[in-house]
Amino acid sequence: MRILSLKIYADTLNGYRDGVPRLLDVFGELDVGASFFFGMGAEGTGSPVSKFLGEGKEIVGSAPGILRDASKRGHDCGIYGWNPQEWRRRLDRLKDTTLESDIKRAMEYFVRRIGRRPSGFAAPGCRVNYISLRIQDDMRFSYCSDTFGFYPFMPQLSWKVFSTPQLPSTLPPMETVLKKTSKAEARVLLAELAEGLPDGLSVLPMNASVANVQELASPLYEFLLRLKDMGVKFMRLDDVAKGIDVTSLPSCEIVFAKAFGVPNEVAVQNPK
Repeated sequence: MRILSLKIYADTLNGYRDGVPRLLDVFGELDVGASFFFGMGAEGTGSPVSKFLGEGKEIVGSAPGILRDASKRGHDCGIYGWNPQEWRRRLDRLKDTTLESDIKRAMEYFVRRIGRRPSGFAAPGCRVNYISLRIQDDMRFSYCSDTFGFYPFMPQLSWKVFSTPQLPSTLPPMETVLKKTSKAEARVLLAELAEGLPDGLSVLPMNASVANVQELASPLYEFLLRLKDMGVKFMRLDDVAKGIDVTSLPSCEIVFAKAFGVPNEVAVQNPK
């Protein structure tokens, strides 16, 4: 059986305020469940220049009803860090205490808005380090989706095997696949993606801002409809995690490489 998990991340005001509601409507019409990950803090880096450019506004705080709507519609809702841009740019330069404070703050902010803990966490830009993985263990997430890879695994870094299972993205990000394509080109690329979907679990990452590109709206809808007609089963990542026996998962080292069509180095599963 072919199973597809849609992993949506909202790390900008544009993606959150406009893209997420559009995707919720599409998924609702097609009766498709997805996993959403929300940047809980500010859109920008927090620098004076970022604030001058108007990038200091909170993402979820600007319209918390969108997050609540995603939850009420039955989607898996998780955290995409506190300040996604800061995480991407400066993860390895952040103090341990700052990183821990930011993850805890994101968790507390989410709980205040939703009234429950998030099941999962996704690292912005698929960037991780020893400290971020340790803190995620301490926060007791059901799963994390910080990496690209091939199948669920227990992450290993610096000889330590961590206790939170990784559900890696197994396909290139949608925004990378469809970068600067016309509507006709998008239809061809998405048809090829649908036909080439392998047996077992696939995880397709997608920035919520993709939904704001007018040329991609109908090809994306047609892609999801095609998958449903092909008998592909859609599963939220939290449901995938519930069905996993953690004790049976292999431990796999995390390496860093340019892979899966992403131009920057990302965390990648080294399969056994």
